[in-house]
Amino acid sequence: MKKILNNHKAFSLIELSVVILIIGILVAGVTSSSRLVKRMKLVTAQNITNTSPILTIKDLVLWYETTLERSFIDTEEQDNSDLSFWYDNNIQTTNKINAYAPAVANRPKFIENGINGLPVLRLAGGDDYMIIDNPGITGSQFTYIFVLRRNVSVSETAVFSGTNLSGTYDYDHNENLCGFYEGAGAIITPFRVSGLSFVNHPGNSIPYIITSIFNGSNNILYLNGNPSTPVASSGNFNFKRIYLGVRWALNGGTWGYYNGDIAEIIFFNRALNTEERVAIERYLSKKFAIKIV
Repeated sequence: MKKILNNHKAFSLIELSVVILIIGILVAGVTSSSRLVKRMKLVTAQNITNTSPILTIKDLVLWYETTLERSFIDTEEQDNSDLSFWYDNNIQTTNKINAYAPAVANRPKFIENGINGLPVLRLAGGDDYMIIDNPGITGSQFTYIFVLRRNVSVSETAVFSGTNLSGTYDYDHNENLCGFYEGAGAIITPFRVSGLSFVNHPGNSIPYIITSIFNGSNNILYLNGNPSTPVASSGNFNFKRIYLGVRWALNGGTWGYYNGDIAEIIFFNRALNTEERVAIERYLSKKFAIKIV
């Protein structure tokens, strides 16, 4: 009986080297492609930002966003790097009002792959927050718009807290101030003399656009363009400082640290009309792929 010869041979070192080389080239190609897609998405977001309606709507006070190269210090625009400043992009004034971390321990993080794959500023609770001094928010009208995503629910946390530095609470005791708070199941705007405006919170890990408009007699919240019930509001605002990512409490001190990502913040020193509000919400919806009504 003839022996059946085994024609299968082990790969030689040269053949193995060629296979490894081919795999390396394929992996490198996939990695390069991924980087290219990420870069294209960022450039697209920058173009959307640079042509946004915010540029032409009057009474813009503050504008912080995360995609433009001028938004942060160049060396800090690295994934998971500490951020010491968040630069104001308001082109309607030469007086830029930059947000800053008061100490190294308070610095939030730059996260490269955040909402819709775009960068975000991450506040991880604990002691992360920034300060905005003399923001120029005064008078009976005020609008703010945020794009953010809560990661962890923290009791009575503040996304921002406005104060006149008198040492009392940020929003009540007739201080004519304002804050933006998150309860476990609600987004709340305490404001001026009395009253609470709120909408149901979408939940952890869900990006959303929130707009709050004080028109001199009422406050209305819009969650992804969907309005809350108007709540009576009166008095004048007088912000001396904004705490971003923390609540300013009785007799000084900070508590209720926000745990989440912020992608964009816009403040106007008046009530936006419907056309202006919708234009900005559509811009943010397109940029961050958040569905609005």
